Amino acid sequence: MNNDSGNFKPQGKDIAKFIFWSLIGAFLFLALIPSQDGPPNIPLGYAIDWLTDFLGGISVNGFGLHYLLALIVITLSFLGTLVAYIFKPDFIMNNPKVKGVFYSSPVYFISKLVGGVVVWMLFLGQGPEFVLHGDTGGTMYFLTASLMVIFIILIPAIPILTAFGLMEFLGVLIRRVVRFLFTLPGRASVDLMASWFGSSAAAVLITRDQHEKGFYTNREASIVATNFCFVSLPFTFVIASVLDLTPYFWRFYLVMCITCVLLAILLPRIWPLRKISDTYLTEVGKQIDEDVPPNTSRFKWAMQLAGQRAHQTTAKDVARSAGYNYLNIFMDLIPIILAWGTVAMIVSTFTPIFEWISWPMGWLLQLLGVESAFEYAPATIVGFVDMFIPALLLESAPAATRFIIGVLSIVQIIYLAETGVLILKSKMPLNIGKLFIIFMMRTLIALPIIVLLSWLLFPH
Repeated sequence: MNNDSGNFKPQGKDIAKFIFWSLIGAFLFLALIPSQDGPPNIPLGYAIDWLTDFLGGISVNGFGLHYLLALIVITLSFLGTLVAYIFKPDFIMNNPKVKGVFYSSPVYFISKLVGGVVVWMLFLGQGPEFVLHGDTGGTMYFLTASLMVIFIILIPAIPILTAFGLMEFLGVLIRRVVRFLFTLPGRASVDLMASWFGSSAAAVLITRDQHEKGFYTNREASIVATNFCFVSLPFTFVIASVLDLTPYFWRFYLVMCITCVLLAILLPRIWPLRKISDTYLTEVGKQIDEDVPPNTSRFKWAMQLAGQRAHQTTAKDVARSAGYNYLNIFMDLIPIILAWGTVAMIVSTFTPIFEWISWPMGWLLQLLGVESAFEYAPATIVGFVDMFIPALLLESAPAATRFIIGVLSIVQIIYLAETGVLILKSKMPLNIGKLFIIFMMRTLIALPIIVLLSWLLFPH
């Protein structure tokens, strides 16, 4: 926050701007609207569903149009990176943000090459079976096409929620509670709500945006991304439906919520999150001030900061932010998600690696009294690749086992094919090793909690 925030006095139009756009943003991300043929959903969720159905109704080579969009984006990403490496044109090399997307490390060059080859194999139906298989490349192509639709809708909506003062307003009002429970600034509550009712991808994008603008320290951004950005209520219902647990959904959801809150209280206070530097990015510095000045009411200070943020934000700022996020997500992240997601799915489907590394988890499940422990132990580990895989592996499991590991797959939060890649491509100090450590810590701590709560709430 600018140093003159205490001297700035927002006018009526600034307060009106804050209230109007914040209400719009809150409605889009947080308002649960009943559905006639399914669970309630948020407006953005309905927009995503409508666009998915619309694009899916336009077939190209047997694929919906969103699959074709993924093909085009991944192909352009590789070609743009190839041009940057070979010709180094000025329009790429002289623009830091564009250069960061197309002229990145050799690892990302290889990733985009792999993504380009895989997507054309899948689109044409030509290539080795282990790539074309429905549980490997087929699953990842579906996920990538689905993420394309999600990002098309989410990216321009995120600044409406975050850029007009809502985060400043809530941050001041609930700072003490959020700081006490989670060691975070009050504005983190917006990430929590966006994830709870919206999507984990939305919450990670919000976190990355706030981190790079100086509103979160490295430690705070890392905590939010690995503890708050979990699967939304509507998608949790989807997982419960796949697991044939729909009659017990609210118990399923309650256990998930309690476990996530307990983990969010504990993990920020222990290694490795506790040891991450509590400093802001040097290029932006600290841009937040939730402390209330003397002789000023908390509500008045919240309104003042919110009005200032609304005054500073213009339509051009929102459009520029959305444009950069489109470029970054579509040209950088989408190809990587498909490339390494497919590789991971091949390892999971055609090798016994996950069975080997999950053997200790089998002992833990057996110790906790989970039925068919060793048979379904891989489902406790494979979620690191993608959160939907455990549900597929649990199809024939006993009901209590489906309940326990199904909840676990949601509270693990870190899925490389979705939120993991978003985190790795951000400026948060989290590498793949730390993400896996945090994933395993969440798994090991959450399991006894889930088992205990399931014994209390789930009929055996």
